Amino acid sequence: MTSLIQNILGNKEENDEEAAESNELLNKVPPVEQVMNVVVFLKDRSGIHFTLEDAPLTNCSSLLHLVIHEQGLPAEAADVFCCWLVSPIIELRLKKHHNPFEVVQRWDELCARYTDASNDEIHDSEPVLMVQRDCFFRKEQEKHIQNEQILCLLYHEAKYNVIEGRYILHEEDYHYLAGIQALIHLGSFDSHQHVIANYRADLIKFYPEHMYSQPRFGFLKRSNSHTTPVEELFMEAHRRASEELAHIASRDNLGQLYRKYLELLWTYPFYGGAFFNGVVEGKTSRLRRFILPNPDIRVKVCINTEGVCLFNQAKADLLLYVPFTQLSWTWQDLPWDGDSDPPPTLMLQFICDEQAENQPGKPVTKLLQVYSREARLMDALIETCVRRKLESLASNADADFVDGGVGDTSERKLLNKLEKLTLETYTQDGEQLESA
Repeated sequence: MTSLIQNILGNKEENDEEAAESNELLNKVPPVEQVMNVVVFLKDRSGIHFTLEDAPLTNCSSLLHLVIHEQGLPAEAADVFCCWLVSPIIELRLKKHHNPFEVVQRWDELCARYTDASNDEIHDSEPVLMVQRDCFFRKEQEKHIQNEQILCLLYHEAKYNVIEGRYILHEEDYHYLAGIQALIHLGSFDSHQHVIANYRADLIKFYPEHMYSQPRFGFLKRSNSHTTPVEELFMEAHRRASEELAHIASRDNLGQLYRKYLELLWTYPFYGGAFFNGVVEGKTSRLRRFILPNPDIRVKVCINTEGVCLFNQAKADLLLYVPFTQLSWTWQDLPWDGDSDPPPTLMLQFICDEQAENQPGKPVTKLLQVYSREARLMDALIETCVRRKLESLASNADADFVDGGVGDTSERKLLNKLEKLTLETYTQDGEQLESA
């Protein structure tokens, strides 16, 4: 924890300058038309149309309250959700004071700065204004929500992240969630109505692609894939959910079903995070390294209020999860030296169970470099999450640190795949041991 405080305090002045620089694109914008039509989308695939007479004065806070009022949501929804601009190449969480129309006017410039997309890709990446879960909203707060409408929106967002393969789960959990989803959308299992052909046709709506495509991956590889088709496991999951949740399996208890779906995802430490694009250096055998350089792995970096997680979505592989209590970080953007233009880099240093050979009993730290145009955005999000956590602990000094979520025994234990990453190894005194 000391290293986190030092990281924040030591970089405060620098981060203030970076924050001011990053806001330039959002502040220097041409005038916005007075009257504008806008559609705000929700994760349940619905859209809300507004005609705004004072568009230049409409910030995200005002727009969010319009959505809450239009949807009849309780006031607490303002703490749960926020405005995002979402496109295929980047997702930006907007602050309350931001004017989304002004940000959209500078969208091409933002994409050129924070992505590697081509001009054509940027031109085609028109953003959608969405109200979705705020990545600063803590999981512990979410567990106290009782309102069915809020739970419904959280359920649809979580379901999207599962089916799109953004959340990498244990195989049995995909079936459990598919069973609950079927209970919500198809009703209780009926052997006469629900036949295997329907489950086969609906796999795309209930599972991520890697679960029903031909098994090619090491992580989540189905040991029974040659004996039990996924559609049969899906039907069995629906039948089992109908039996186990028979006491709440009705249209009058949808809120409880939404909660059951979310409860499983709450056991994963990366739930509720914001996603960024990055590249890390993979690891190969020593023999291959003499012939070819280490391969690049495209990753999704998921950051929430508790830590940082890296996914290799192409192979449905969870590579790394590090809680903030074990993490030190920084980012760098080296200038062009005339020969190469190195991308911005987020550097993650974390404690590892591995021990130094010359210092038995003493753990070591590993350093991972994540290359990404979004490195500055990731650095800012990590800093804010850690600062809020430290402030929360300082304001409630008598609270157990477990209350913040770290150390919760109900949380899933995830196995890091350090052997797949090129890492530098250091002692806790800062002496470099090796680069592997």
